[in-house]
Amino acid sequence: MIDRYYFTRILLLFTAIMILSNCASVRSPEGGPLDDIPPTLLGTNPEVLTNIKPEQKVTLRFSEYLKESSLKNSFHVYPMDAGDIRHEFRGEKVDLWLPANLSSGITYTLIIDTGLADEHGISIDQDVSIPFTMDDTFMSSTIAGHVYGNTNRANILLWRGVLDHEAMLNNDPDYVANLTDNSYTFDYLPIDDFSILAIEQYGSNIDYTKGPYALYHERSISTKNVPINNINFFMDKIADIELSETDSLDVSTENEDEVLKTATVSGKVSGKFLHPIKMLLENDSHTYITPVNLDGSYVINDIVGGKYQLLIYEDRNNDDKFNTGSFANKIYSEEFYVYPDSLSCRANWELELPLWSYQKGVEQ
Repeated sequence: MIDRYYFTRILLLFTAIMILSNCASVRSPEGGPLDDIPPTLLGTNPEVLTNIKPEQKVTLRFSEYLKESSLKNSFHVYPMDAGDIRHEFRGEKVDLWLPANLSSGITYTLIIDTGLADEHGISIDQDVSIPFTMDDTFMSSTIAGHVYGNTNRANILLWRGVLDHEAMLNNDPDYVANLTDNSYTFDYLPIDDFSILAIEQYGSNIDYTKGPYALYHERSISTKNVPINNINFFMDKIADIELSETDSLDVSTENEDEVLKTATVSGKVSGKFLHPIKMLLENDSHTYITPVNLDGSYVINDIVGGKYQLLIYEDRNNDDKFNTGSFANKIYSEEFYVYPDSLSCRANWELELPLWSYQKGVEQ
């Protein structure tokens, strides 16, 4: 009886020690979902940034703890002549001191770009725009649009005033916008004339004449009447390809059977362009250009199956190329309109599009 009693006590003591040991030990968390939610801006202090002063302190409050190293190049102020800002990291908060070189009569914009990330490295979804001004109210003019073509990224540069090509090359822009999907927006602009340019990547030491870029089809744009929402560009590394004898580009056919497996797109257009007018059908790997007849009809043959973007443009010099502007030749882009929907072309299909009155479209 004594041995059994002693054994039972030893067993209970050993069990208690094991339980306490497990409770006291530090253990790694047993899994759980990864943090893939980007941080969001919850607000600023002051809440509305009117009647501000140069070098005034502004506090930004975010939804979660930030990664300190991501703050370094994530804050920008436009117009750029306002100067630099200082910041201090405080976890889920950031204190900013606005630039010293501020003037009345201007609405400045603090841009928080997608380089800003939380402590897990998850970046914000898109650029955040915060207006501030020394005046009582914000300016409200807007310039917005899209960048089409085979490009994954782009910056839109905006200068206040009407600049020639040389001045655009030699002067920093007043505003810079990043592309989100294929669209961009400049908010809180003054009522004025502007010069605009689309480039693949902005940098003070970048030679715009050597990289992919696109000029607008007019020398300047103006916010003096209404907000402008269709200032569109086409930027494509393979845009300057000559028209082939079959009205199609980049189609390699080794035998007749391969030709039979291609598609045809046809239709009719009406609009303001003067002839010669061309249709351009393009995706990442194939490009087709065909003329529009005097009655507005067109046919694009021998299309390799795939998803395409269709646009119409005014071929001013009738060179069977879609010209997006040139600094060297001091010319602007040819004017164009983009078909509102993408086209799925299937082998051996004939796709007839409805009448397209392109001047009435929402897009340029």
